[in-house]
Amino acid sequence: MSLIIELAGMLGGMLAEYSTQKKWSKIKAFFVTSAIFFAVSLINLLVFESGRGAFWAVTGSAILGVSLGVFFVLAIYVHEKTKR
Repeated sequence: MSLIIELAGMLGGMLAEYSTQKKWSKIKAFFVTSAIFFAVSLINLLVFESGRGAFWAVTGSAILGVSLGVFFVLAIYVHEKTKR
């Protein structure tokens, strides 16, 4: 389980760096990061958390995906403002 979490963190860092280099729009960065973290956390919850239902796994993954998407958009925004 920790391997999936570390993989998601590494993927998020690489994605944030790539999106700033390629000058993605904030909306595109939000949707891509949200989708990636939703998929990774959903796989994590469905595979390793057998005691919980699928509804709670999808709900938790959606909340995590949206919150991390917002976090990365804010991180990109702060990076752009402080770089100048």
